[in-house]
Amino acid sequence: MLSIGDFARLAGVSVRMLRHYDALGLLRPARVDPSSGYRSYSAGQLDRANRLVALKDLGFTLEDCGRLLEDDVPAEQLRGMLRLRRAELAEQIQADRARLEQVERRLRMIEKEHTMSSSVTLDVFREQPLPAVRVVRRSSRVTEGQQVGEVVGPLFGQVEEAVRGAHVEPAGPSMGHYTMEGDELVAAAAYPVGPEVGEAEASAAGLELAELEAQPRALVTTLRGPLGGIGEAWQTLSREVESRGLSFAGPCREVYHVADLDDPDHWVIELQQPVA
Repeated sequence: MLSIGDFARLAGVSVRMLRHYDALGLLRPARVDPSSGYRSYSAGQLDRANRLVALKDLGFTLEDCGRLLEDDVPAEQLRGMLRLRRAELAEQIQADRARLEQVERRLRMIEKEHTMSSSVTLDVFREQPLPAVRVVRRSSRVTEGQQVGEVVGPLFGQVEEAVRGAHVEPAGPSMGHYTMEGDELVAAAAYPVGPEVGEAEASAAGLELAELEAQPRALVTTLRGPLGGIGEAWQTLSREVESRGLSFAGPCREVYHVADLDDPDHWVIELQQPVA
């Protein structure tokens, strides 16, 4: 028999938690000394302890843990449940990391207001017209500004896969364009295409064929650095628009001249904002 202290050490839990499990009927000691009240456990109870701790650590409530343990869930079924829970937690961790990165970027922007991070550079601002561009695209509506990256990233992957699968030859680098419709932002991932691509070809690939209208005047610059700096870059561009006495006058565009997912710190993105 094992003392409660030894069993706690082997199971990787505290003595206090073992007493709590006992009180809840989740893991009762094999023997309780009637005179001293000392609890003793058998080595065979480690299997139940391992299951209980695994279920608890993976986010199940103690009530759920008790039900699963009492139902004597087969090991394979339990493993499947744990794998599913592990996948859910991994997804949550990824989402939390993305939110943490957003917070850190926002802090950097506050700490360095009106200046760019040292890892990000912008080319000289220039005014120029924007040509009409014929594109195939997929789009989605975004209600929260912080969701733009979460939404647009997968869209680019979908468009690229569809274009490649349909053997469509892009006429230039990938593009993003953004339009406000009421309180919602319509974010689109696109590739420019030539006149040989028609509605039928686009539809067969699961894409929308559209034309971005020509713009007579736009303020343009190019970001060189990590994609994470794009928020700072757009804020800097907006200040430049204001300092020139101009105003936003149409959907903005991003042209991804260099966008290597294996080298996320050295992207080259042209920012194009129609102005008036």
